[in-house]
Amino acid sequence: MYESFKRIFEKNIAPRWIIFILDIAIIWSVYFIIILAFWQKESITDILYAHSLKLFLAGVIFITAYLIVKPHHNIIRHSTIQDFLIVIFVQCLCSLGLLILSLFNSFLIQHNQREVLFPEIIIHFFISGFILVFLRMIIRYVGSYLLQGTVKTRKTLVFGAGCLGLMARSVIERDDAYNYHIIGFIDDNPNFVGKRLEGIPVYSVSKTFKQIVKEQNINDIIIAVNDFEISKEKKVEFINLCLEKRIKVKEIQEISTWLNFPRRKANVQNINIDDLLGREPILIDIRKISNGLSGKTVMVTGAAGSIGSEIVRQITQFKPKKIILIDQAESELFKLQNEIKANFKNSVISIIVANITDSTRMRKIFATEYPDIVYHASAYKHVPLMEDHPYEAVKNNVGGTKILADLSVEFEVDRFVMISTDKAVNPTNVMGASKRICEIYVQSLSQLEDIKTQFITTRFGNVLGSNGSVVPVFKKQIERGGPVTITHKDITRFFMTIPEASQLVLEAGFMGSGGEIFLFDMGKPVRIYDLAEKMISLAGYEPNKDIKIVFTGLRPGEKLYEELLTSKENCKSTLNDKILIARGRSQIYEEVNNKISEMLLKLSDESDQMIVARMKDLVPEFFSQNSRFEELDYKINIFDFKP
Repeated sequence: MYESFKRIFEKNIAPRWIIFILDIAIIWSVYFIIILAFWQKESITDILYAHSLKLFLAGVIFITAYLIVKPHHNIIRHSTIQDFLIVIFVQCLCSLGLLILSLFNSFLIQHNQREVLFPEIIIHFFISGFILVFLRMIIRYVGSYLLQGTVKTRKTLVFGAGCLGLMARSVIERDDAYNYHIIGFIDDNPNFVGKRLEGIPVYSVSKTFKQIVKEQNINDIIIAVNDFEISKEKKVEFINLCLEKRIKVKEIQEISTWLNFPRRKANVQNINIDDLLGREPILIDIRKISNGLSGKTVMVTGAAGSIGSEIVRQITQFKPKKIILIDQAESELFKLQNEIKANFKNSVISIIVANITDSTRMRKIFATEYPDIVYHASAYKHVPLMEDHPYEAVKNNVGGTKILADLSVEFEVDRFVMISTDKAVNPTNVMGASKRICEIYVQSLSQLEDIKTQFITTRFGNVLGSNGSVVPVFKKQIERGGPVTITHKDITRFFMTIPEASQLVLEAGFMGSGGEIFLFDMGKPVRIYDLAEKMISLAGYEPNKDIKIVFTGLRPGEKLYEELLTSKENCKSTLNDKILIARGRSQIYEEVNNKISEMLLKLSDESDQMIVARMKDLVPEFFSQNSRFEELDYKINIFDFKP
């Protein structure tokens, strides 16, 4: 019988007209019974004769009210408080109609008998309203029980007793896809703590972790709060408490997502590792960026990369005249092209597959497009690979930057924004040194008189989720069941999200007068070992028990920690407290240009050792670490080195 009823609820929804007829029959029958009760001394025949017109008109009133408000359009088994309120509202309209009808009969149609007035109407309102709401509640809870399917066994708490928390609890418990049995809410709002919502208790955060988690043997906690309801710091603190207690913690999409996609189920998802950065959203000067980009032709190199593609997405919001996307990764460029066409239909874009080290090709592009602003995000960035291939690091990073910077001066580009890295500070590897040379060159160009182009350098650390970053590597290792590999237990890195980095790049691009290096507030450095532990825990495993963490040793050129400032740079603040300015030592263009030009000219003929020796001559603070080039650190200058 249980299965039969379940199939009925699963496959059948009562047609609207049936609900309409049943509701009208109920409220009309209640009205008729009340009349019988108040005129009980007379026979039913006499009552029907005396009140037939009134009973008919009452039916018309009920039908009219229902056709106006349409409470029968709702699916009964999914009734909510709002649906119940609609039923009550219909009853109010019906009672108002009955009152008007009774007054009409009393004053215009003279009967010797007393008319049905206030007491009868009030009684009808409460009785019929109670029956309709009660029946809907019964159908809702019976349907919920039948459709629940298997018994849900994972004892779960919902963090957030607000609107999103209530919605999450309602949807999750009705959905067979989830095995969560929600036994309580967590909230520090004094108006909720110690009380019950929809029959479920609300606990404070402190009581939850001191008592409830252990007593109730909690398996999971689902975070269901909107971003504006909780600070990043408090959210991270709460997540860390869950991880310490070995409780699986997940979160649910914001309510805005449900409103935009009402047919989508509640999406209970893993915590985004970005949230563990603990920083509040970055506030940028929208007006300054808009004034700088609106109506301009903007070129983005490395447009298909993690940072480059996000910069493109951000730029489209500010209505530039045209966006030129340059990259040699044609497959990724094709994907970005399709994304922009689908999501930013009003944007004018030019997709160009090209190599920035091809000076002839780049000159044709500048001569055709005449960009106003250049965002230079193209670079080789993987430390171990560039340590093995210094030729490629110099050719692409240094050579490509020089070509673009020189063309920007020649074609009078307004602003040239170069994206650098914290690995350029006191570099210990070829990649970092190549980026430092790029910084030195664009700074030297800024020293020239009578040039229109303003050269801006932005410097920040690792970007979470970017291609080749540690986070996606860890994710894949965890999905395979481990082990998670780390080079050293004490290694630390600065982290920032892709949108954060891109937003700050845009704002920094319109600060200063040229020649500055802008540093981004990266927060506190993160120990990679701690990051690995948290990612394993968030995936539902216990670190070093379910999934091992192993150490592989520092790679060639790798630092234990990164820096954002060199010792010779002075730092000053800007209007945005997330952006600082580091003005480095003065660079003499002729000297820098001659050394870089000679290095690029002889690049194909010289050994890796000689290439790196020239890099060390340009960047005196470059000391190789754990690398085959360490012996060069003891040479006075490149002329002491015999290849």
